Amino acid sequence: MTRPFAGRLARTLAGAPRWAVGLLIVALAAFVPLVGVERVPVIAKLEAMAYDARLLLSQRRTADPQVAIVDIDEASLDRVGRWPWPRDTLARLTATLFDRHQARLVAFDVLFPEPDLSGNAAALDELARRGLRDTPEARAALAELKSRADHDGQFATALSGRATVLAFGFTASAQASGMLPAPAFTQSDLRARAIPIAPESGYTANLPALQRAAATGGHLDPTFDPDGVVRRVPMVKRFRDGFYPALSLATVAVAVEAKAIRPVFDANGDLEAIDAGGLRVPVAHDGTALVPYRGPSGTYRSFPAADILDGRIAPDAFAGAIVLIGTSAKGLQDLRSAPFAPDFPGVEIHASLVSGMLDGDMKNVPAGAREIAALLVLVAGIVAVLVLPWRRPVASLAGIVVLAAAVVGIAIYFWWRHDAVVAIAPALVMLLALLVWNLLSGFLREAQETRTLADMFGEYVPPERVAQMRASGERFSMEGESREMSVLFSDVRDFTALSERLPPRELSAMLNDYLSAMTSAIHASHGTVDKYVGDAIMAFWGAPLANPAHAASAVRAALAMQRAIPAMRDAYAARGWPPLAMGVGINSGMMNVGDMGSRFRKAYTVLGDAVNLASRLEGLTKVYGVGILCGEATRAAVDGIVWREIDRVRVKGRQQALAIFEPLAESGDAAAQARAARFAEALGAYRARRFEDARRAFDAIAEDASDRALASVFRVRCIAYCAAPPATDWDGAWSFVEK
Repeated sequence: MTRPFAGRLARTLAGAPRWAVGLLIVALAAFVPLVGVERVPVIAKLEAMAYDARLLLSQRRTADPQVAIVDIDEASLDRVGRWPWPRDTLARLTATLFDRHQARLVAFDVLFPEPDLSGNAAALDELARRGLRDTPEARAALAELKSRADHDGQFATALSGRATVLAFGFTASAQASGMLPAPAFTQSDLRARAIPIAPESGYTANLPALQRAAATGGHLDPTFDPDGVVRRVPMVKRFRDGFYPALSLATVAVAVEAKAIRPVFDANGDLEAIDAGGLRVPVAHDGTALVPYRGPSGTYRSFPAADILDGRIAPDAFAGAIVLIGTSAKGLQDLRSAPFAPDFPGVEIHASLVSGMLDGDMKNVPAGAREIAALLVLVAGIVAVLVLPWRRPVASLAGIVVLAAAVVGIAIYFWWRHDAVVAIAPALVMLLALLVWNLLSGFLREAQETRTLADMFGEYVPPERVAQMRASGERFSMEGESREMSVLFSDVRDFTALSERLPPRELSAMLNDYLSAMTSAIHASHGTVDKYVGDAIMAFWGAPLANPAHAASAVRAALAMQRAIPAMRDAYAARGWPPLAMGVGINSGMMNVGDMGSRFRKAYTVLGDAVNLASRLEGLTKVYGVGILCGEATRAAVDGIVWREIDRVRVKGRQQALAIFEPLAESGDAAAQARAARFAEALGAYRARRFEDARRAFDAIAEDASDRALASVFRVRCIAYCAAPPATDWDGAWSFVEK
């Protein structure tokens, strides 16, 4: 069942108009960006790759002096101790960045949800409750010790009154830990507008004392694409009625001293940006922003935290800079997958966003981007549908490459000129699909046409000829038409007597061998075998595939056929078969060619007076004892052959005399030229009525065994005319009353 179904499918596809299927492909491809590329996983994956390529090509790979990173790296962990560090250490780190290095702002890509117990402040409280209350000296000493042991208090003091930002994270569970900062805005602030962001269930935030001490806070949750790569970060996330900024957005808002963070909507009521003190951050309708990766990991200035604590960093290293404290240590599990690397520190993602916001270098997917992508598909697709069906495979491939380059060029224009991301994967996939369809449909159509041609002409011409017919681009039909062509008839001499000497099986074997050899010669010269009639062959040139040199092809086929006979005689003699000889008649002229016959049986054949004459010429080869005879039209059309005129004849059914010719060999054959010259001299004497001179000339020619039969014909005529000369109006023609 599979093969018939596949065959029907192939025929259906082959019969479908290329443009119709092409337009269907274009329509489906244009629909993809309109409904959302992300809804088609394969297209989404390809679009992500295309986006990454644009991002990679536009990397600056230079450090931003406005942003620096303090890295809690492996070396710092070795020197300071394992994480988490005591909060007094973090307090000292914070104070050093502000006081010694004059940092503009410090943001922590670290959470502090649990109290720091390393200072044992709680133990001192317990000691005070148990018996040292009434001693003023003891209470003073304990108070001093408690102050020194309260690491969280020291850290809160270091954060307080300074431009500091803490991080927190939302969770899928309903549990809440720590204290969230105040939201950037609430649902009621939107004035009936909506931001399509699902509320978060819970959160993990910082100790209330630390969050109150810091200027603000921001979430550190990225958006993971299906391939696990971070390309976007939500600029705001919703919890209950409030919307909370990302760590990067909160950091920038504090840095520019923004009084508020507010959403910006377009004319259609869709979210298009987040405003922080006049600084606009373009976002998608769901509030996500594309991460403007500046380069691979290590692009930003980065300093080990231990070096800062030890005073090894120059005082002006952070002057006026926004400092983000994070980690690149693998053990702390803050490594993300970025377009450039599978292990990219999360703190550098925040740094990229901060840098991009401050520089105004933020790519976005603007309103109308889907429509632009769909328009790209339509324009490129329609051009391809109009052009590809009329091009060969190489030209089709070149056309697709040009169209793909145009699509990519337009996308790059939007990327650089408008900081806009326009999806190109739908258009590129569509172009590839159109190329595949064009090649497939062309192949199926060619296969179908080849099968049709083979069905029509396969029994007349060899497979390679069918392929040539297909490649020619001509339209072929079995319907009758009139053409200038050449036709050949061949026949084995005395085949009836020969067949009586062989058993039927051997006769069949000999005939098959003979016909195969003759057919090969015909096919080699691009002839079409019309039919076999016993030992006779009928073939023609000039149809179904046009052949301007049809006469030359027919003559050279006949010469090849005659050249094959001697070798066949030797082979047949070795098998005990009788020798054979063959005569060939060729004529050229207007003929009717097509599928002819009855409603019961038809054949692709030729008809006409020129065809009948070729058959008569084949019969005359026996009379004249020559291998090939050609009509006047054939002789006039063929050069490069040694010809000799044999006679002028009137065949039965024709009143007009015509000259008949024998092709001897290709030009340059000296022996053939000599034979032709001798015979022409004798024939000239014959036609000049010098019959005695002609007889002697023909007697000399008869000494050559190959021309003995021919010379004998004219010798007999000369003797007769010597005795009874022809009439004075004799034109030299000989009339035949039999076919």
